[in-house]
Amino acid sequence: MRLVFRFLVIFPLALVPAAASAISLTNRDTADQKLIVIEGDTQTERMIKAGEKLELCAKSCVIRLPDGEDYEFDGPEIVSLEDGLLFLDAPEDQAKTAR
Repeated sequence: MRLVFRFLVIFPLALVPAAASAISLTNRDTADQKLIVIEGDTQTERMIKAGEKLELCAKSCVIRLPDGEDYEFDGPEIVSLEDGLLFLDAPEDQAKTAR
């Protein structure tokens, strides 16, 4: 009986889409920022408002800032935009967000 219960609880979790592997980006600047998100051959321009949080890139991608600086990401990372630069948030920040 317990095995069946475990299967019924765990199996649906395995079907959760891969969106959980997206890049979580928070704009901590006081101004809106324009980004270019490059996924494979697709290039999309995105605007992120001050204080806004976006989920980007279902898989690996490159985020290009207005100054032409490229940042490459391969997996589920939590990053922030501060003073016009992207920063990888500390692992303890990622653990707090996951809760």
